[in-house]
Amino acid sequence: MPALEGQAGSGGRVERRSPADRRRHSAWSFFYGGLRPRRRAGRRLGDEQRIFLDWHEPRVLYLALAIVLMSCADALFTLNLLAVGGEELNLVMRALLMQGPHWFLWAKIGLTATSVVALAVAARHRVLGGVPVLGLIKACVLGYVVLIGWELYLLYQVVAQAGGIRLLFFG
Repeated sequence: MPALEGQAGSGGRVERRSPADRRRHSAWSFFYGGLRPRRRAGRRLGDEQRIFLDWHEPRVLYLALAIVLMSCADALFTLNLLAVGGEELNLVMRALLMQGPHWFLWAKIGLTATSVVALAVAARHRVLGGVPVLGLIKACVLGYVVLIGWELYLLYQVVAQAGGIRLLFFG
């Protein structure tokens, strides 16, 4: 049987495609892909670990929003605790607070939102030797729930020492 065009004589195939990637990426393709996602799953077996998808399950969005909202609540509770004599234990945030509360808020919420976006993009991947990123997102939610519970407990203690909630509003 004669060798067909594109085949080597030894039975192997000769690659005819150009090695250069012809696809172009632009801000428009990123924006359009965000509005009309197409890639919901990999095309081949095992692709879910090698590619980044442009559509994720709704639970990833809910978890990401929960983290950002709890970060905002944490910032609010932290500023309230500082106003009644509390102390910021995080050295970086303490330095930002010395510059003013707006620096603290921008850094805290901005860094949290940026990190959550990065985690959400990689939600189907594994890091650090096999730890699922979705598990890290869930751990962050749990950590914020514990932190906010602790801050609410501290605020309750401050209110109790001040004579109750009535003094906060009518004192």
